[in-house]
Amino acid sequence: MAKKQLPSKRVVKLGRKLMGFGPIAHHWAIKVGDIWYEIAGLNSNLADVSDGNSWTIKSTTTINKSLGYHAKSGAGYYGGEIVGTTNKTDREISKWIEKWITDNPTYNLLGNNCHKFAYEFMVWLTDGLYRCEHPANSTGSDRSSNFFDFSGFATEQDGNAIASFSVAQGRGRLGLFEAKLQVGQVNAQAVCGPGLGVFLDTSLAEAKLDAGNIIGVRVGLNCNTGVGVRNGNLEGHILGFGGKIGADGIEINFPYAGMHACSIM
Repeated sequence: MAKKQLPSKRVVKLGRKLMGFGPIAHHWAIKVGDIWYEIAGLNSNLADVSDGNSWTIKSTTTINKSLGYHAKSGAGYYGGEIVGTTNKTDREISKWIEKWITDNPTYNLLGNNCHKFAYEFMVWLTDGLYRCEHPANSTGSDRSSNFFDFSGFATEQDGNAIASFSVAQGRGRLGLFEAKLQVGQVNAQAVCGPGLGVFLDTSLAEAKLDAGNIIGVRVGLNCNTGVGVRNGNLEGHILGFGGKIGADGIEINFPYAGMHACSIM
């Protein structure tokens, strides 16, 4: 009797793009294998945009698929960043997207937006075993995952090799404020296009609070060490001391605390 063939594991990436609403607005897209998935942009769906209470699009939410190094919208222009892996099949993905659209039929700039779709899609694809350092700017994305549950993944693609593990991670949201907790995190990464560098991010415990992409603070104990360019940022750290500048704005870090401001991409 022939054994049932398991679905092959594919890399999951997050792609981002600066939007036209100022330096704190970003479009998100998710790549699974060779396929990008994203909510159609505002301009392509625009109908009645004001009902007196919120900025919405009256038509049904549309999810676009595209092939290429970056998404059709331009998100992930430099290839995107690896956030995890998945065994989900294309058929399973189609069913999940159909249900997500049914549950979120109307686009809303602060609620049912590209961040909500990309974040919830990423969590589902990876079964909660993901690494994403960016706050999801959606009042509707309040999902948490993997509190006190060992998780991790290891993979490589396009000159980017990464192994990421944590004893616990989870996040919660209230309005535009997002809180994130990580315990026992180890992340090793070697980047050789796009970007270049070697990084070892380790923390005993860390708590973060972000107000959208405007400002964020963290407290915890870490000894992050590495230098180079990754995810659109030039960064350098030695035993927790250091910082970065670029796509995620300006960030200054110490072994026990850190702060960032003004993400621009």
